[in-house]
Formats: sequence, structure tokens, C-alpha cells
Amino acid sequence: MIREFAAAKVNLALRVGALRDDGYHPVDSIVVFADWGDALSVAPADDLSLCISGPQAEGLSPGDDNLVTRAVRALATAAGREAAGSITLEKHIPAGAGLGGGSADAAAALRAFNRLWELEWPLDMLAGIGAEIGSDVPACVWSQPLRMTGRGERIRPIDAWPDFPALLVNPSLPVATGPVFAAFDQAPAGTGAAFRPTADTGMQAILESLRAATNDLTDAAMSVQPVIRDVLDTLSTTGEPDMVRMSGSGATCFAIYPTASHRDAAAAPLQATRPDWLVQPVVFSGASAITPA
Repeated sequence: MIREFAAAKVNLALRVGALRDDGYHPVDSIVVFADWGDALSVAPADDLSLCISGPQAEGLSPGDDNLVTRAVRALATAAGREAAGSITLEKHIPAGAGLGGGSADAAAALRAFNRLWELEWPLDMLAGIGAEIGSDVPACVWSQPLRMTGRGERIRPIDAWPDFPALLVNPSLPVATGPVFAAFDQAPAGTGAAFRPTADTGMQAILESLRAATNDLTDAAMSVQPVIRDVLDTLSTTGEPDMVRMSGSGATCFAIYPTASHRDAAAAPLQATRPDWLVQPVVFSGASAITPA
């Protein structure tokens, strides 16, 4: 059996351009991956099957429209072989959370079956296949700090990056991406600042650059799901966060703290006062989140 970790994807900064003629928005995003997420196991089998379990499995379909099975079929087509294997997916990332859960699962499936079938294809080839499945899949194939541009298919890995202790907070309410982008398209023109790289790779220098950037979807997401503002305001008052922001198209927000001790001190009262929210202490890793072969 082969196991792959499907790390939660977090947009530290996200600039979004106007809708293109092909139906996509150009993006410019700094992406990192948490040390928390889903787990995917695969084993040889005569046909293709998917079993979903875990605390966030309810309501998810294991059918052919699932991104995991779509990814396996796409890889099989590219490899000229039959799509066959037994897949078990343990879900911890909520659906509609702005954490790329489905994309992370699809990317993990590409990496897992690449190993199971002994293809030995490099990540850039797997990312190319992933781009046909979803805009976030290429980034999740790499699962390391990176800059994502185009509609998400252009990946530039970032090699020198610190670990960031952080809290992920989701109000247990899904937010579909489509309505958020629709609200963004209806808003007045203009986007915020993009991340500007710094030669100093220390935590404080990078945080300063990140704080000067934005997530352009925040206002649109709050118009679709107003509780996001409550999450952001609440996180801003927990401990001494260095930065508070929404990830992706929401509803998950995050706070970065100076140390793991600051993070844990902020998490405990929040978990006690908001038991209806998902409050997850994490580290945004400066290294690859891919399971070693």
C-alpha cells in the first residue's frame, strides 16, 4: 500500500485579475502548505474504487465526478494504461473551505499512482496533467512554498522560506468558489497589491512583504458569507498575531504567530469559546509537504 499526504493549501497573498475570454481569472498568489490535511492510500486492484472516510467525509461522493478518480483516469490515459486501483481517502479538510482540499486530494492521487504504477514521472509532468483537472491542482502537486500565476498552472517553487506557526479557523460553513468570483466580477474594478519578493529570507522580512500584499477575494467572500468578517475580527484579537487573512475564496481564515507557543495560547480559548468552528493549529512548512517515496 502507498500513502500520500494531501496538505491543506493556503494562499498567503492572492491577487486576482479581470475575467478572461476563456472564462478564467488570472491570479498571482503566494501559496504554502500546512502540516495538516487529508491522507490518501492506494493499493493494486482489478478496477478503480474510492472509499471516503474521516471527520469531513459526510456528503462527499466517491463517484466518477470526484476529483480523485478524475485524476487517476487522466493519469492512466496519459500513461496508456487501465485506470485501476483501490483508493482510501481520509478527509479532514472541509469542503468549500478555501484550502484546496479536493485539489490536494487529486494531486496526492497523481503522486500515489505515479509511484504505484512505477511511472517515475517528474512533478512538472504530473502538474501538467493536474492543470486539466483544476486550477489549484498543479500547486498541490508540488506542495511546497511557491508562486502561482496564470490561471494557476504556472508554478515557481520558492526554495528559501521559513516555517510559520499559524492557526486555521473555519466557521463550519462552506463557501462555493463560483459565487465569490461572481461577486468579485460585480465589484468596482481594481485589485490590491501583489507580493513583492525580498532578498532577505528571514521571517520578519517576508512577513512585511506579505502584509503589504492582499487577498483580492476577501470583500467578495464576505458579501457571500458575512461570518468571514467575524472570523477575521476574532483572530485579530487572539494573542499577538503577526498577520491575519482569509485563504483562497474563503471561508477559512488564518493567523500567523511569532512562535508555536503564541499560536497555542491563542488556540485554546478560541477552541473553548467557539466549539462550532474548526480551529486547527498548524505550521505552514517552508519545505515540501510531499510524502517521501
